[in-house]
Amino acid sequence: PTIFLDRAFPICSIIRPTETDGAATGALNAFTADGLFIGQTPEFFAVLTQLAQAADHARHGR
Repeated sequence: PTIFLDRAFPICSIIRPTETDGAATGALNAFTADGLFIGQTPEFFAVLTQLAQAADHARHGR
């Protein structure tokens, strides 16, 4: 638990990735495995996969 933004707010837990390589693709895979995208089309997954891969390859300041 930690203080988030302001001490007036209740203590909360913050979950952040410690490994950022492939984080976007990993998040997409986790959301898919959790059933978040049930009923979506193959085209939907193709677009999300492309976006996740682009995000994983993006570098700050380039």
